[in-house]
Amino acid sequence: MTEQSYVVAVPKGYTVGPWEVRTPLASGAFSTVYAARRTGTPAEGLPDRAALKFLPTGTRTPRQLRHLRELAEREVELLGKLRAPRLIRMYDSLTVDDPGHPELDGATVLVLERAEGSLDAVLDHTPTPDAGPVLLAQICEGLYQLHHAGWVHGDLKPANVLLMKDSSARLADFNMAAELKGTHAYAPPFATPDYTPPELVRPEIDERGTRIRPSADVWAFGVLAHTVLTGAFPFPGSTTEARCDAAMRYARGTEELRLSPELPDAWREIVRDCLAPTHAERPTAQELLRRVEDAAGTGRSPRLPRLRPRRRRPALVGALVAAAC
Repeated sequence: MTEQSYVVAVPKGYTVGPWEVRTPLASGAFSTVYAARRTGTPAEGLPDRAALKFLPTGTRTPRQLRHLRELAEREVELLGKLRAPRLIRMYDSLTVDDPGHPELDGATVLVLERAEGSLDAVLDHTPTPDAGPVLLAQICEGLYQLHHAGWVHGDLKPANVLLMKDSSARLADFNMAAELKGTHAYAPPFATPDYTPPELVRPEIDERGTRIRPSADVWAFGVLAHTVLTGAFPFPGSTTEARCDAAMRYARGTEELRLSPELPDAWREIVRDCLAPTHAERPTAQELLRRVEDAAGTGRSPRLPRLRPRRRRPALVGALVAAAC
């Protein structure tokens, strides 16, 4: 990764709060993540090392600013509310106050649990890893935890599955996540095409964004499972556009779903059900989890308690209020 590819280029040794930036870990369309170490005296609840996710909410054009602030707000709100074993943990959110570095001034920084790598990186080296079934069970557990809390991820893919020091999986990158309002949520009109269900390939978009259901994550999980277990996408085509066209033909009923013969029998019906043409035919994450754990041969994770109705209250996103001022 070259410096030109960074969404936010931060020099090594730069400090934000008690954190010193070390080396870059990853850079996506809207943020750059750096390894960091804590400086100064030990602080209760903070580890010695973390990952700093820089979102450039203090720069760019007014239109870009609004979009980036919305993405940052989504992630801060979700991670500030939820603590679950299969979701990456946020320790703090900070705002850069450094007029001397205008390219960084005003940026939102999320202080996150440090991972060792991503599933995407693993698949680049080992297209069908031996640990694939176990990781899929943990990913499905993360979806169950997320959906149970009333959120949709909106961008499940290998790059957004992080692997910890003990090789366990965590869901991450929640800037496309959306909180359910009844049966739907409203997410930004951006997604990764290969993991997008047919009903959202050309969605209707209003001022609130794209209407999305938890079943969109279930479709993405089906694509992810097929990819991890066979090393190939479930729909044919040498390009993303060709695969999306194949998925649309399948959803319209003009083309059959032809799963790879490399897909283990224990997973075939699971993937087929996740990739049901319509959202109503797909299982919920809760229904899916037990089947996935059985197919993976893992122990069963504990069921989550029923949620009580929540009182509505405004999101606490102080860092973003400061960034907007």
